[in-house]
Amino acid sequence: MIHSFLQNLKNIPGWTTSRKIVVFECDDWGSINMPSNEAYMRMASAGLNVGHRRWNRSDTLETAEDLEQLFEVLKSVRDCQNRPAIFTPVTNVANPDFKRIKADGFTKYYYEKFTDTLTRYYPDNNVFKLWMEGLQSGIFMPELHGREHLSVQFWLQELQRGNKDLLAAFDEGFVSLDTPGALPLVRGFRTEFYFVSEDQKPFLINSLREGVSLFNEIFGYLPGVFVPANGIFHPDFVQVLAGTGVKYLWVNHFMRYPSEEGRMKSRWMKAGQSGPLGLTYYMRNCSFEPNGEDYRGVDYTIRQIEAAFRWRKPSIISTHRASYAGGLDPVNRTKGLHELRMLLDAIIKKWPDVEFMSSGDALEYMKNSN
Repeated sequence: MIHSFLQNLKNIPGWTTSRKIVVFECDDWGSINMPSNEAYMRMASAGLNVGHRRWNRSDTLETAEDLEQLFEVLKSVRDCQNRPAIFTPVTNVANPDFKRIKADGFTKYYYEKFTDTLTRYYPDNNVFKLWMEGLQSGIFMPELHGREHLSVQFWLQELQRGNKDLLAAFDEGFVSLDTPGALPLVRGFRTEFYFVSEDQKPFLINSLREGVSLFNEIFGYLPGVFVPANGIFHPDFVQVLAGTGVKYLWVNHFMRYPSEEGRMKSRWMKAGQSGPLGLTYYMRNCSFEPNGEDYRGVDYTIRQIEAAFRWRKPSIISTHRASYAGGLDPVNRTKGLHELRMLLDAIIKKWPDVEFMSSGDALEYMKNSN
């Protein structure tokens, strides 16, 4: 009962539409996580805390098979405009360059484009070619998740201090080690825009600008949508983001951000709210995580979509690459894609007038029609 109440309540404020729009925003594409099963076993055997996070057992850089099988599922349905389902892969465009960082004695941070990471991981497969095929066919439309999915400054600081567990993980090409003693929001080093002092902010501002620039270099267009990693983004960065040409910023209804002392603050937001330089804030109102430990099935997501449509909102579904990745565990991908296919079939059956859209197209429509 309380879940139903909250699902309805969160959809009341903000812009409206009579069209039944469904958007799938899928986070974490392009970013590394667990490099291989062998790396996982070596770290686990050495006593490193890699088993604490579920996605360490299932999530790795996307493979050719991941994309091919995902595209097959997306193409298996058609909306009222005869379009297939669409994923918006929310993408990190760079990863740490481990060799250069180590060669420089951990004194400076270096990165590589995620396309280079794909080549390094899978030299015999042109995985990025599949990315571009998905983009050109209109079913895989990337937007920006940040330069890296990494708290770079905190991670580098711990490496410089000689943290033995983190150095061992570094040698395996793994960054997201749950590190005891670290601040809660950086224990796994996943929160890119967290900071505890003013002198950390210039690095983050530069990272933001470089992320947009690298995205444009890789895909040939500027990102229109930005989803900050782990949902942390300080208001001081919003004007910088808007100045890069990004039009839409994802926030929660209570937008969380750090103070200069590292403590968290929040402010209330609503979908369609205006920011600086024409930027617009938006929210997700549905979730679909077949890989999640608390996954409640397709019916739960259908009820969330139903609540969004009841209040004349687009259904913007949050999901993650971890639910569809098969490089470590093909069964994980099979399960995730099976659940996705069932969800898509259920959507088409329940709402024959549904329209699948990318984030960018849906948000442009909502802004212009409100």
